[in-house]
Amino acid sequence: MKNSRLKIQHQILLQLQQCRALNRIFIGYSGGVDSHVLLHACAAISEFKNQITAVYIHHGLQKEADEWAIHCEKTAVNLDVSFLQIRVSANAKRGESPEEAARNARYDAFKNLIGENDVLLIAQHREDQLETVLLQLFRGSGLKGIAGMPEKTAFAKGHLLRPLLNIGKDEINSYALENKLAWIEDPSNQSTIYDRNFLRQDIIPKLKQRWQSLDKTVARTATHCAEAEVLISNLAQTQFQTVLNEDNSLDILKLLTFSEIEQRLILREWFAFLNLKMPSQDFLQRILNEVVFARMDRHPILHKKGVTICRKKNTLLLTCGALNAS
Repeated sequence: MKNSRLKIQHQILLQLQQCRALNRIFIGYSGGVDSHVLLHACAAISEFKNQITAVYIHHGLQKEADEWAIHCEKTAVNLDVSFLQIRVSANAKRGESPEEAARNARYDAFKNLIGENDVLLIAQHREDQLETVLLQLFRGSGLKGIAGMPEKTAFAKGHLLRPLLNIGKDEINSYALENKLAWIEDPSNQSTIYDRNFLRQDIIPKLKQRWQSLDKTVARTATHCAEAEVLISNLAQTQFQTVLNEDNSLDILKLLTFSEIEQRLILREWFAFLNLKMPSQDFLQRILNEVVFARMDRHPILHKKGVTICRKKNTLLLTCGALNAS
């Protein structure tokens, strides 16, 4: 148990010390055991204690949410760190699941907080990474999805850190018990109507009966995929720049000098550059087959989910919304 405490604090220190000119430290604190351990461990590091603010996002989805907010504030006061409660609307938009709506509302609220040289710490751990990778795999995601969650990523004007990502759930529980922490149990976490809870409650325990180190091995696979994704992304970015025109259209003749695999990568980079949702594999292939590979005397138009792709001579254009074909 003592080793769990030292290991968790070491991981937090390691990530915080890598941040240059560190300003404010925000900790996503739901009151659950994971975020409580993260907050408690951070507050025990005197070097950074005065920079910490525990942030409770009030979704208003549970009747106990007000009580949880009170609990979280009391915990922050007892640990002698600042506390902030933010109320958000987590109503699902069209095409969003309740989980997505809550997550998007939560991260939008965090983005409004993070200024230059600020960091946000989230308490996601190794089992969370396992669940994420499995969910992405079942959804047919590519390399980027299977890479899972990074330990550190740019976020708003600062960074998002996941210092517990290489820490097992058993170590987090050991820390909580050793330090006699009191945490909140969200009853919605038991509902297997949600995909992540279904994996957590019904599937992963059975998998671990046979493969006990599953969380470690899948996390290692995610790391390999993340490294490969960086290399491929850098290559695709370089190739993308060679075909990008000043008006953000693509030069089709230059695009055709690359292999079809590279063309799909370049198109993905194009969507990312334009801050658009990543297209499906099927839609990418339709762009190539129906537009890029079309005869020179044709002016095809492809429209799907608010995005319009068209070809004008040797230029590939993308607009949001309907396009006048004339």
